[in-house]
Amino acid sequence: MTKITAIRLAALATTSQLALGFPLLSGASAQEVDALPPVEQAETESAMKLNTITVSARKREESLQDAPLSISALDSEAITDMGVKDISELSNFTPGFTMEKFGGRRGAEGDTSRPVIRGQANILGETNAAVFVDGIPFSGSFLSYPLASVERVEVVKGPQAALFGRSTFAGAVNVITKRGTNDYEHNVTARLAQDDEYEVNLSSSGPLVEDKLFYFLNARKYEYGGEYTNTLTGQTIGDESSWGLNGSLEFHPSENVTMLLSGGYNEDDDGIPAQIAQSRFYNNCFLDQARQYYCGEVVEFDEVTLNTDGLGSEVGLDRQISRVVGKVEWDIGGSGYVLTSNSGLTKSESVFGHDGTYLGDPISLYGGIFTRVETTDQEEWSSELRLDTPVEKSLRGTVGLFYYDREKEAERRRPESTATLTDYGNAYTENWAIFGAAEYDLTDRLTARAEVRYQEDTIGVDYTTGTMYETTFDSVTPRFTLNYDASEDVMVYGVIAKGNKPGYINTASSLPENIRYADEEESWNYEIGAKTTLMDGRVKLNGAVYYIDWTNQQLSDSVFVNGVPQSVVTNAGETEVKGVEIDTQWLATDHLVFSLGYAYADAEITDFCDPTQGAELTGFDCVNSDGIQGGQVAGNQIPNAPKHHLVVSSEFTYPLLRGGEWFVRPDYSFTSKKYAQVHNLAHTGDRSLFNLKTGVRLDSGVTFTMFLDNVFDDRTPSTLVRYADLGNLNTGPNGNPALDNVPGTTSTERAFLMPLAKSRQFGIQLSYDF
Repeated sequence: MTKITAIRLAALATTSQLALGFPLLSGASAQEVDALPPVEQAETESAMKLNTITVSARKREESLQDAPLSISALDSEAITDMGVKDISELSNFTPGFTMEKFGGRRGAEGDTSRPVIRGQANILGETNAAVFVDGIPFSGSFLSYPLASVERVEVVKGPQAALFGRSTFAGAVNVITKRGTNDYEHNVTARLAQDDEYEVNLSSSGPLVEDKLFYFLNARKYEYGGEYTNTLTGQTIGDESSWGLNGSLEFHPSENVTMLLSGGYNEDDDGIPAQIAQSRFYNNCFLDQARQYYCGEVVEFDEVTLNTDGLGSEVGLDRQISRVVGKVEWDIGGSGYVLTSNSGLTKSESVFGHDGTYLGDPISLYGGIFTRVETTDQEEWSSELRLDTPVEKSLRGTVGLFYYDREKEAERRRPESTATLTDYGNAYTENWAIFGAAEYDLTDRLTARAEVRYQEDTIGVDYTTGTMYETTFDSVTPRFTLNYDASEDVMVYGVIAKGNKPGYINTASSLPENIRYADEEESWNYEIGAKTTLMDGRVKLNGAVYYIDWTNQQLSDSVFVNGVPQSVVTNAGETEVKGVEIDTQWLATDHLVFSLGYAYADAEITDFCDPTQGAELTGFDCVNSDGIQGGQVAGNQIPNAPKHHLVVSSEFTYPLLRGGEWFVRPDYSFTSKKYAQVHNLAHTGDRSLFNLKTGVRLDSGVTFTMFLDNVFDDRTPSTLVRYADLGNLNTGPNGNPALDNVPGTTSTERAFLMPLAKSRQFGIQLSYDF
């Protein structure tokens, strides 16, 4: 048995023992229930129900169990209990959803987040799934967003274009922030952990005017010292620092009108992220080809080599993000016809200095242009006007208008200099749409729903030189749903939906025109699911199976421009995704809850004639739609998308004599390997995370927690990107003759870029509610 297999088995065994063994310790509580008179016993047992979670994925609030969609929803209590600190950690324990810290908290190229839902991953270009905060698109990096101000996170799976709009090709991450109520609630939470990590959150909410005006406010300070050593300086890197204020005001001028103003300001000041390029010297396959390659699971590293001195004072990430949302809901004359206006503005500015060789830039390749600074200034505005008919009618519906505008200026330059290396220009997007939905109760158990959206998407980029590129796409995206209530506790449903993602402009001004544009993507999604509540509300079992026919897929490729490698987005052909999702919770006793989630996503390429596959690996055996020769990669998996994602959790509580409870909570997550590229050669390996928490919750409002994250110290990288070795040119001869360059080919061989995983970490947390 291998070490990693033993770790997975040990984690699963520990979680299972904690889940199944603790009922033995709580036998006295079970005996007390059995000893009650029959009526009291029945009342006690009927009170044992799982919490009801409300979602708003269909633009109206409803129970998770009543929504005929596949949704993973976590409320603020669940987020606190799990102890996750950001959206990336939350994704580890949400089956079928991943969002990695690639590039540190800056996120993917261009200071953006890149959620992956149902195996529909991409590396560059517009994201396949979008983040929304209080209904407003949030296209920048969400990796540092303060979860203490979040009331609920809904991961909505499958195309959501009909109601959410652009960039929801694979799904949407719907984030709802906290609001005040008529009850005053205050909280102070402080966390202290290894690697010089601490976080303090101060939250307060309540009425300013009872029944009329409510507030919520959160202030946060976060520091993390990093843990990996830079061999060039001997210093620790990967440090992170944030502070922010977030809040809301909610005003009810009458019983039929609600006004909400929410927003926040957050600053991040991070060091250079702990990332490394596995150099060409590890390459072990296709050594007789132009750029060589690595096959198998990549190496795990425990230190990095990065040129931070060359960055001067511009090391790492300096970012400011501000957002404001204004929402008005008007129940017209108390008729149930609700008119909603929701508008928001998000602005971000970031400066990111890093060593782009990820190997210390030892030869100052091309004059040292890879020790560089990326600057991004982005402003996005959206506005939606929607009319909903009364929900209690047998025929009900929605109609709305939507407008979105985004401008993003980006450049790459030398550190502490105005000398531009790459001008990405001012990239802009303008989108307008009309959408609607109609839902009809065919019988008291059978409901049919149709949704559709028409949108026009104009994307462009203009440069300081006066050069401009622009193109417009339009699309119609329907979704049809049929759901049947087999009983009060069992619903089955079917969904057919079309997904569309607008095209993309490769903005680097130096690129040739034949690879300037990537066409829009399309998919048809077919899903059958069921939501069940069993054992008088003590068990919830939800599941879905789906099939996705994905065409004109956008994926990244690499080209040389004036001898320098550049990453671009091209259309990759066709893919089919077949998947299964299971989500279950079991309230075994008053003191024990157990949950299991599993997602299987087989994202298989069915047709892609890849020029890189042909030129660098297997040779040419096909011609793509642009008339370019390539190598066929049909049968391979989509990169950066795990096929299996398993999550097992439980929590046991035991009453304390003086009020309150003791608790212990294990959480286990298994994520199968992710490939670096469509070639399916280099991969991350399987990843297992096991977290353990224990502590006490007192009736006085004090909660004390001790936690040990990544108990078995799994250092498997969370993601992997094909790269180039920019620090070790292959000019030969090598110590290993097998690595000698193929005569007449490039000296820039393949490398593989990965973030270093966070190691085992112990910490404590103290929280006080008052």
